[in-house]
Amino acid sequence: MLTGGPDDEFAPAVDTIKSFPLNGELNYGGDLIHLKFDEYIVLVKPTENILITPRPAINPTIESHNKTLEIIFNEPLLENTTYTINFNGAVADLTEKNDSVFQYVFSTGNYIDSLSLKGKVTDGFTNNPSSDMLVALYPFSNEIQFDSVPYKLKPTYICQTDKSGNFQLNYLKYGVYYLFAIADKNKNLLLDEGEAFAFLPSRTILVNAKNTHADLKSFLPESSVCKIEEISFTSPGKLSLTLSNEPVDFSIYTSCDLLQEQTGKKDSLVYWLAEPPVPKMKFICTLEGLSDTLKPLYKNIDISNQLKCTDNLTGGKLMPMQLFALTFSQPLKTDLIDTSGIRIFDEDSSFIPYTFKIVNLKTIEFEFDMKGKYSLELDSAAVKSIYGNPNYQKQVFNIDRHDVSFYGSLVINTDFNSEHNLLVYLLNQKSEIVDTVEFSKQMIFEQLPPGHYQIMLVVDENKDGKWTTGSILYSRVPEKVVYFNELINVKSKWEREVDWILNKEDL
Repeated sequence: MLTGGPDDEFAPAVDTIKSFPLNGELNYGGDLIHLKFDEYIVLVKPTENILITPRPAINPTIESHNKTLEIIFNEPLLENTTYTINFNGAVADLTEKNDSVFQYVFSTGNYIDSLSLKGKVTDGFTNNPSSDMLVALYPFSNEIQFDSVPYKLKPTYICQTDKSGNFQLNYLKYGVYYLFAIADKNKNLLLDEGEAFAFLPSRTILVNAKNTHADLKSFLPESSVCKIEEISFTSPGKLSLTLSNEPVDFSIYTSCDLLQEQTGKKDSLVYWLAEPPVPKMKFICTLEGLSDTLKPLYKNIDISNQLKCTDNLTGGKLMPMQLFALTFSQPLKTDLIDTSGIRIFDEDSSFIPYTFKIVNLKTIEFEFDMKGKYSLELDSAAVKSIYGNPNYQKQVFNIDRHDVSFYGSLVINTDFNSEHNLLVYLLNQKSEIVDTVEFSKQMIFEQLPPGHYQIMLVVDENKDGKWTTGSILYSRVPEKVVYFNELINVKSKWEREVDWILNKEDL
């Protein structure tokens, strides 16, 4: 039987004899890079994946045909300059699509610049690696303000951070530079609003060695402009808005009353229509003094609009001192709740009287004399939403409550003395802040549900009681964040004690 032979597992390789200039060639005076490969090739996003430094002011023409790739410069090359061309998966073979990652170097002078700059970019809050960021190097100039550099200038030397946040710029000239890292989402080599970035607090760096080093902390700056980033209008009458930051002045109205659901986030707003929506609804929104008409598309139309509910039991039990509650998928009204269809029984099947109230539009909170185990029966159609949609099935909820001793506690000990103002945050597994204390030799967190926790320390430089992000205008990098090196397991009915060894270098 005839077969096509084994799969090609190798990326295209440059045929150096048939290519010019040679890799590492000096005194090159042409305007054409001609690369011949050992197999047929295709280009993969060449404008994104072929990085040329120093970056030409006019984009070169990039063409491929059969086994050949040509880069035609549309401007004279700089004198006595080392050029590097990074192919980051831009060249793939025609059949198996194996791509190449390689670098091509030549100089228009009689030497190759040999200096380099390497480092790492990490998120200023989480300390996680900032991958796929554009690392941008600009020659120092007194002709432009520092805070305008990444917004107005395109960099001379560029590279990208890898998955670990590491970067390396090679073949650099000796000199003083501005260094930025930019989450260049639109690939325009400029910093735009909404893109995270990083810079050196010293503003400049002197590249004077083969291994100059610099680490950066990326951040999103606080925006003085609040705008709507996302809006959705879904069945049976839910309007959700995500804002770029917390608004000072915001209001919204339509042809009927709007009920606001509290989300716990001031930049995330949820409203419910007080009555069923009508076709082509409009919403008049006033944000920071400016009014606009919103016409969101009505989506996820569900004819049945079944009313669903969930309980607040954790591992089958209520947390200590917690009231039993049912949260429904749509807003409720007291007069649409049939209390005869909601019954609570004790372990002896005796009926237990109760009272209830609606909290945050969708949650029924029950209060009754709870001394043991109970069950709550919810008949079908016992609850209707403000849109008239009932719960469709009968449900039974078994209720038990943990004793106060169910909680655990955590004690953090340290012998570190600091001249800084330090804040310590306790985070749960969802990275939500559970508690905050000022730094001391012993910090105690009590009444903690069992689970894994993270300890985070913030160097509160401006003493405002919270973590503060960076500002390019004031050359301020994000306030430093230090995490305890592991998750801490807090067990029920136990006190966990942990020693945290900190050094001045950590801060």
